[in-house]
Amino acid sequence: MTSPHPHDLLRLSDGAADTLPADAPPWTRCALRTTPWVVVRRAAAPDGLIAVGVRGSDRSHRHAWSVTPADVCRRVAPEDLIDVQPPSGAEVAAIRAFGSVRPLLAESGLAWGPTGSVGFELATGSPTASPDSDLDLLVRAPDLSSAVLDRLVALQRDFDRLDARVDCQVEIPTGAIALPEVLSTSRDVLVKTPHGPRLLRRALAVR
Repeated sequence: MTSPHPHDLLRLSDGAADTLPADAPPWTRCALRTTPWVVVRRAAAPDGLIAVGVRGSDRSHRHAWSVTPADVCRRVAPEDLIDVQPPSGAEVAAIRAFGSVRPLLAESGLAWGPTGSVGFELATGSPTASPDSDLDLLVRAPDLSSAVLDRLVALQRDFDRLDARVDCQVEIPTGAIALPEVLSTSRDVLVKTPHGPRLLRRALAVR
């Protein structure tokens, strides 16, 4: 299996819920038995393990965990989901917005994909996005050259016209930065790294 990256979704083998530690919240076992998928976290993990998060039905139900590569049956990256059709009857605003951003992001020429509740729903077929869900997106940028920034500016302008709120993270070699922060003129930017959020000088973060 290719090494997973943050926001990748992993389908776990049958019985993975039984390997949860004894002190895991009770809802985690039910969640994994119903939908045996986890999301890769941007966090350091012990050698040989993958840092993941378990999603529950409630927004407050998020649990950090680690799994072995042997537990993983399938890996789905955000980019693998761009052409997946939402489950029949999915009419929440974030799902509709996903249909609207497809052509916009295709025109940008940047690699991208849905994450969050929409990405989880597209990968698993389990209804996860709710009426108040954001549309979470990941855009991969090899650098932040003027050409790339121009494309990101155009995307932000298009996102602002949508009915649903778009939370877009720009993935660069250093980590991930929220799109509005990438486009700001601030000297420092908040970068999400495997060792936690770090406030870095813009020149250091994007080089």
